[in-house]
Amino acid sequence: MTLTKLTEKNIVCLSGKKICCVEKSVSYLREFCEKYNVLEQISCIVDTNQRNLGEFIFLGKPIKVLSMSFLLKMDFKQTAIVITSDYLREAYEKISSVLEANVPDMTIYYFANQETEYEDYYREKYADAPLENMIVFRSGPHAASYVKGMDFADNARALFEYALQKRLNDIYELVWLVKYPEEYERYEAVKNVRFLSFDWSVSEKQSERDAYYRVLCLAKYLFFTDAYGFARNCRKDQVRVQLWHGCGFKTRVNFVRCEKRYEYTTVISDLYADIHADIYGLRKDQVLVTGYAKQDWLFHPKEADIEKLHIPKGNKYIFWLPTFRSTERKLEQLNEYEIKSETGLPIVNTYEKTEYLNEILKKENIFLLIKLHPFQEREAVHCENCTNMILLENDELTEHDIPINRLLGWADALISDYSSAAVDYMLLDRPQAFMLEDVEEYEKSRGFVFENIREWLPGKEIFTFQNICEFVKEIAAGQDLTADKRRMLKRKMHCFDDDHNCQRILEALQIS
Repeated sequence: MTLTKLTEKNIVCLSGKKICCVEKSVSYLREFCEKYNVLEQISCIVDTNQRNLGEFIFLGKPIKVLSMSFLLKMDFKQTAIVITSDYLREAYEKISSVLEANVPDMTIYYFANQETEYEDYYREKYADAPLENMIVFRSGPHAASYVKGMDFADNARALFEYALQKRLNDIYELVWLVKYPEEYERYEAVKNVRFLSFDWSVSEKQSERDAYYRVLCLAKYLFFTDAYGFARNCRKDQVRVQLWHGCGFKTRVNFVRCEKRYEYTTVISDLYADIHADIYGLRKDQVLVTGYAKQDWLFHPKEADIEKLHIPKGNKYIFWLPTFRSTERKLEQLNEYEIKSETGLPIVNTYEKTEYLNEILKKENIFLLIKLHPFQEREAVHCENCTNMILLENDELTEHDIPINRLLGWADALISDYSSAAVDYMLLDRPQAFMLEDVEEYEKSRGFVFENIREWLPGKEIFTFQNICEFVKEIAAGQDLTADKRRMLKRKMHCFDDDHNCQRILEALQIS
């Protein structure tokens, strides 16, 4: 069995045949059809991702997505297999594991989209060049799901700031891949720091492509939070580290083995080392128990952040971080389900309830700060007339350059549901509460990494509006009724409770 790239010269091999594509990628399929006009030949797609199975409409044509085992039923005299995926070598291995014993002399083709064509060229160009003292940083989801601010945030940013603090840029060039490099002019005068656009991977300007791929091909280390596909073809001597968002309660939506997609990931404890090795398909030696970089921010809140956001002075601040549910933006793969209520909030779901809760907050001079998820639509949430309920939007925090974990250092208490921020917040040893009115529905929709999830939630359980009012009054009175449970869980869920996680990450990778 051989793997062959499709070109203008050998595309004739597909003439008169049906085409079975491997892995559903609408962008790949679109480029494939535009370049070779093969839409009518595509008979089906096979994929290992269960969430992709079924039928969908592509350019007006219904196409079935089937499991990989369907390959065994094909007539290969009439059908050609074409890989349409970023991870073409992984796809080839999956095909081989299914077919090689049955069709050992078969040719498997792969379609190289524009980005793959460019990267193949630069990888060959730099194949024998020594790696340079460069460290690449990237945060946020895939470029197609860009949300302002998420491309310079989270664990990657916390580690970058620590690297600057320790003058690592005296030794390494620190390079960020963001959407709009011009937004980071404030770093222009900082030694050995550069910002490039991840969109330059397919730029029409050769100078931009040259700059992007030189860094991608020659950096010694690549740190990223979430998106890792851009680093799929790294050399064996390059080290890729998935810093991820957090160790939380939610399980992974779909299982894909990441053992070959990056060398290491970081977690906060031995408990989560086992969990992440399982749900991300990693070897145990790939999981570094260091704590998360952004947890260091919790211990260093800045008073200026409160002033920038014009948050009034209060006796106490309670932060509420509702978990993302749905959005009108084109992020269907991230949607779970929509909260349907007058206010767009769970439990506090009518205007009457927001007014009642606001009166309690006013009486105690407490402010409830509702931090929306970056993907959440502001227009879906309504509490405009409540003086002591303040919405904090992602764009607002981005404008003032305030990471949420640094802001959480000001919180006297936290209300969450299933967000990993609640696990981070345990390090401050302050009261928490959890909105659980949809816990059964959420378990069916997304699922949790723990059985009996309620046993793992380090705070008060909120099922009713009365419960949330009780929690506010408890905070006003200085009561911490779930402290014992929280501290017991903290010992299980965290190995560290200091602000030295960034230091541990660099030491684990022997970067000094």
